[in-house]
Amino acid sequence: MAAPCALPPALRKKRACGPPLPAPSGSGRLLVRLAPEHIALFRFLLEAHDNLAYFTVLERRTALLKLVFSPQRERALRRALAEMAQSLPFTTQDWPF
Repeated sequence: MAAPCALPPALRKKRACGPPLPAPSGSGRLLVRLAPEHIALFRFLLEAHDNLAYFTVLERRTALLKLVFSPQRERALRRALAEMAQSLPFTTQDWPF
């Protein structure tokens, strides 16, 4: 059988419920740059990873995106982005502000 992280999200075991996390004081942000024709595929792949983040297009012609996410889920988001980078070329940068 394949490793759990190699399975699509729908086939993975459900996460164990734990105590609720405290509310974060703010959102985490990343910049993502990719080819404009890959924005739809990026959205599809991001949604397939349990909606860890959402994005806003800052510059349409150069496909500069601002990813917004819960800082408590940053590690999971970075793992998801690493998986996505295997099938879609893009770069990430820390939010400069």
